[in-house]
Amino acid sequence: MSRSSRTNDLDRGDRLDALVAAIRAREGVSMGELAEELGVSVRTVRRDVALLRARGMDIEGDRGRGGGIRFARFAPLPPLQLDAQQAVGLWLSVQIARRVAGLPFSRGNAAAMNKVLAALPNERRVQLRRVCRRIVVGAHASEAMRASFGEMPPTLLDAFERCFREGVCMSFRYTDRSEVPTQRRVEPHGIFVRSPFWYVLAVDIDKDAKRMFRMDRIVNPRAYSRSFEPSLDVVEELMGDVPYATLGFDDPIP
Repeated sequence: MSRSSRTNDLDRGDRLDALVAAIRAREGVSMGELAEELGVSVRTVRRDVALLRARGMDIEGDRGRGGGIRFARFAPLPPLQLDAQQAVGLWLSVQIARRVAGLPFSRGNAAAMNKVLAALPNERRVQLRRVCRRIVVGAHASEAMRASFGEMPPTLLDAFERCFREGVCMSFRYTDRSEVPTQRRVEPHGIFVRSPFWYVLAVDIDKDAKRMFRMDRIVNPRAYSRSFEPSLDVVEELMGDVPYATLGFDDPIP
């Protein structure tokens, strides 16, 4: 099998997982809505739905233009599957929401999150614990900080998420608070979130020093071919005595 064929198979697998999740989240959804959500054509959605049915999933639909599809009422639903990016994103959203006092329906979010993550295989759960311990969630930014909020480059999330998860170094141009731009190469060991800001907790390779970099001061971020071993010690040293959230499981990190 060619490399392009393997890539297409992986893309289809991810798309099918997203399609199953989109259908199971609703009582009924049209092909057009699914196509827009997944960023594909209606024809592709129809083909994928047919493939899911061929694999034994009981998906029923309404006839006619604009008719919706859904899992049959008494059909067993496929098991919940979250990849690392989805699980970390969900956990981070819960941690940020917990810091908004008096938010409706927020009292059960931690317990609900634990139930979702507890459904994952143990190996994946341990992996997520290790990742989430490198994410510091602090208080929301002050009004003075919000007044200085700048625009974040659209390429930063993709570059940072890959480097953070895979232990790959990244480079970028950084403008400090004195408006001095410099080129940086760093090991991104952690994240510090003060909504709506977040900071990269890193080791500056050229300066051989631990540093924090505010996300809206980063320009032209990109990964480059040098790996590193993520370290919780770097995060703890940069944050000092600032408390940070951890997952609510009882099982220890090995």
